[in-house]
Amino acid sequence: MRVSEYYTLGLTQPSLDFVDVRLDTDVPLFIDPTALNLLDTEWGMRCRSLIHDYFSLVLEYITDGEHDKAKSLLGQLGEPNETHLGLSKKRSRGHGMGEILAGKMWEALNESTAVRTGIITDLEDTALLIDGIASDVISDIVTNLIREPLLEYTAEMAEQYGIPLQTRKTRKLWNTQSKKWVTKDLPQAITTVDNREERLLLVPKAIVRKSISYDAGVYYNQYLVEKLQEEEMDRGFVRIIKSTGEHKPPTKKSIKENHLDADGKINQKEQNRTLTPDRRDVLEKFKQEIGENPKPVLNHSEIADEADTPTPDWDNLLKNLLDIPVGRNDASRFEKAVQALFTALFYPWLAHPMPQTKQNNGRKRVDITYYNVATDDFFGWVKSHYTAPYIFVECKNYTTDIGNVELDQLSGRFGTSKGQVGISVSRQINDRDRIDASCRDTAQQGRGYIIALDDNDLIALVDAVKNKPVGERLDLLRERFNQLVL
Repeated sequence: MRVSEYYTLGLTQPSLDFVDVRLDTDVPLFIDPTALNLLDTEWGMRCRSLIHDYFSLVLEYITDGEHDKAKSLLGQLGEPNETHLGLSKKRSRGHGMGEILAGKMWEALNESTAVRTGIITDLEDTALLIDGIASDVISDIVTNLIREPLLEYTAEMAEQYGIPLQTRKTRKLWNTQSKKWVTKDLPQAITTVDNREERLLLVPKAIVRKSISYDAGVYYNQYLVEKLQEEEMDRGFVRIIKSTGEHKPPTKKSIKENHLDADGKINQKEQNRTLTPDRRDVLEKFKQEIGENPKPVLNHSEIADEADTPTPDWDNLLKNLLDIPVGRNDASRFEKAVQALFTALFYPWLAHPMPQTKQNNGRKRVDITYYNVATDDFFGWVKSHYTAPYIFVECKNYTTDIGNVELDQLSGRFGTSKGQVGISVSRQINDRDRIDASCRDTAQQGRGYIIALDDNDLIALVDAVKNKPVGERLDLLRERFNQLVL
């Protein structure tokens, strides 16, 4: 049974911002700390700060010889079964650190020249250099460290979808002020499956991957070995291509054969540990390139394959919206249907939908507010050229055209820090020229950029996502935005 089924949400994975995990086992997905770099939001920055603060302290203790303190910090990382992410085949059991693995990690860090020479600086580095540390362990460590932000995210989703919460003492939370693990009494989601009561942490699907971005094999093969090829060429060891006389570096195979273990195999992490200290620039290059280009967000199909969830039923999402009677009596239903469609349609560019967002101390509200986390396509372009950290959506289930009052209402939600881009969704626009002219006036007067859509536009967007190449699916939004500024 999945979260959506357990709580009867009436939504499937494409319309949910969080991973719709099974409650009786794990989904083979992992929280990638590098993916947090894509979330230039307050929540993402807080998560990154918690991870960096904790691991920097661990390294500081080891470097200063305060081994008991380091062991204690590592040993308190528990098994985070609450997310139902990982490799367990049956009941979620987590990997976590545990006493034995914590001891091994401390020993590896303590004995590593990479720590003593300052090469290991981030948690993800351990996945490149330390045996036994891979996607599952890193994901579990990160879960421990960002547990409090995940609890807050879960509480927000619970409020949005009517999921009941119970106030209980939390598991350990990392506190950056006291530099200690603490507990708090906070609202938490509690499930009962097979007569077992368990805590539930919801995880944004924007930060999960099939494996984390830091891959020991990729670092060894594509960075270190290529560096060794360059060094061999500099020493005059080259291959000469008979047909052209071209000089090329020795093959990767020949380079690797010079670094075989006694059993004739390559231990990539051992080679990473051995070769990196004298080639710090290689690690820095790897970290910079991966940091700027982490593994991309999983698309709908990839999540469906790994989590065994459905792909978007575009026709049903659209039908659910179009079948809603026009009129104020069904305004709330219309708003929810728009959110269900947009969350699927604009994924992964828009994330974390927040219905009825309060502004100005509650004096104003926005029907739906999305974080704009896009790095490409239309929303990425808008974000890089205009102020658009958020995208505001207003829904009008009217029997008549919207007017200047409704457009002014949306533009009044804009701000220099909040963002100046929004979407107005109504049922039917009869006088398109008038609406477009009003939106253009708003833009030219410096009051923000409004894209006005109606049912026919939503039909066109769904048709595009079903039938057009990925890069052309948001062309309608591009065209409407161009009308505002050109």
